[in-house]
Amino acid sequence: MTTLLAHITIKSGQENKFEAIMKDMVAQTLSQEEGVLRYEYYKGQAANHYYCLLAFKDKWAFYRHQNSDHHEGHDFGAVLESIRLEYLGPVQDANSLPPTVDLPLTDAQDESMARAEKSYPIAVPDWWAERA
Repeated sequence: MTTLLAHITIKSGQENKFEAIMKDMVAQTLSQEEGVLRYEYYKGQAANHYYCLLAFKDKWAFYRHQNSDHHEGHDFGAVLESIRLEYLGPVQDANSLPPTVDLPLTDAQDESMARAEKSYPIAVPDWWAERA
């Protein structure tokens, strides 16, 4: 499973355009993709700051999402100032999602998965294992 929190800062004045893109992304993601457990956007308290909580059955579902036509079809450069992805691990018995796991690349995955793995490497800190 792969869970992450995207920290998103958008360009000033682009709130309406960004939110329209996100509404479309959520609708298409939930209707077209398999393996999506959570896909939610939130406004933060700081101006122009948003969050996206994403959870997928595995990293391959996350990478398919990143490579999807609906993800690649939007002009994110017009609205995004910055984005930082933070991988999350559930607190045992305090969360309904399974742990984030970095599965190894195998021959079953195609070149697009290898490219996505390089672009979005899963970072599972060592200290999480102590807390499982």
